[in-house]
Amino acid sequence: MSRKIIKILIYIVISLIVILLLAYGVSESDFNNLKKYDQKDSIRTTLQKSSQKKERTYTTEVEIQGAGMASLGDFTLSISNNRQVHANISLKYEDKKERSWIGTSSIEQEIIDKGNVLRGSVIRTIANSNNANISNNAMKKRLIKNLNNNLSDAKIENIYFNKFVIE
Repeated sequence: MSRKIIKILIYIVISLIVILLLAYGVSESDFNNLKKYDQKDSIRTTLQKSSQKKERTYTTEVEIQGAGMASLGDFTLSISNNRQVHANISLKYEDKKERSWIGTSSIEQEIIDKGNVLRGSVIRTIANSNNANISNNAMKKRLIKNLNNNLSDAKIENIYFNKFVIE
């Protein structure tokens, strides 16, 4: 009989410890800061938050992003079999000629001035490719070669596809 009483007392003590730990955990949590909404308010709040998000805009402008980086913007191109490519392309460039630090703006200015020519070169290169080779390294090399053919002071080192979707 005494063993039963000791066993019951141990269960009661352990249960009280677990309950106290749970109560302490709940009191120290951030549950008090949660807001309660009914179903309509929750939907309305979600819709308001989604409309406040900053939407990514489609841009065709060439921009200098930083030292040695430029963005050619977004592209939407038709390729074979009624498929489309959606891409956002950035370039890493360097100076072809050895110059002082004063002359760096001419490279950036050349890329901005020839932005439409560079974008046209990308469009021609991708449009003349088929689905099988549009996203491999050979395509990147062709793009770099065609872009460098249009530049005199700058040299494209690498191309980065920030977005590349084939539909």
